[in-house]
Amino acid sequence: MLRKYVSLFLFYSLVVMTVSGTVLYIMPHGRIAYWTGWKFLGLDKDQWGSLHTIFGFLMVFFGFWHVFFNWKSIANYLKGKAGIFTSKEFLLTAVATTAVALGTMFNVPPFKTVMDFGEKIKNSWSKPETLPPASHTELMPLSKIAQKIGISPEKAIEVLNSKGIKIDSPSETLKEIANKNKTTPAKVYEILLRISKKNSFQFQPGTGMGRLTLREICLQLSIPPQKCLQILKKNGISASLDERLRDLAFRNGKYPYQIIELLQGGK
Repeated sequence: MLRKYVSLFLFYSLVVMTVSGTVLYIMPHGRIAYWTGWKFLGLDKDQWGSLHTIFGFLMVFFGFWHVFFNWKSIANYLKGKAGIFTSKEFLLTAVATTAVALGTMFNVPPFKTVMDFGEKIKNSWSKPETLPPASHTELMPLSKIAQKIGISPEKAIEVLNSKGIKIDSPSETLKEIANKNKTTPAKVYEILLRISKKNSFQFQPGTGMGRLTLREICLQLSIPPQKCLQILKKNGISASLDERLRDLAFRNGKYPYQIIELLQGGK
């Protein structure tokens, strides 16, 4: 009887892991998912991640039970003429598994192709007009956001209230404000940014800017793409508009923030 429960729990865990794994494979990168309040089937990025983790543990747990109940059959699969762990099936599957692990770690085709395809899907999701100026900006309180863009918390609350955004306290985070008003952190930030005199676009580690293409970076900086190419060329940097900032920077012996500084006229 217990064997049936184990098999069914293992099956259900596999179904959930398949669905959650697929969603995690195609969902936008964290910076975009959190910033835009991304959801799929009513669940956000954290909820899908939690589902995948918990059912992953369940799958491992019931997987061990499955091995326990079927150990005789598994032992026969492993046993060759010279003893256990010498069967042709064991050796072939062990070699294949090792090859997949090494290929994935060293990022070689076809494993690289699979990951690149997922990256392409992640980058294809629509992006907000303004990207977050720092890592996890959505978790910052309104008071800190106001300080960053050069206005007082009182002014920030006044502006948001005028747009129908309800706020109880300047200590509320952008995410809390957005959830309460059925909007996104990006839209709340963009409202505040319209009255700010500061430039919101600053490259900071952890914001994911390195994954953007040069074309996207140029648009964020309000610089014509061809002008970006000219600026980089004058500084001895060969570039392609469809190349990711991180790849472009490292290929030319620089860090992503240094490319941003060059485009903004820094040294």
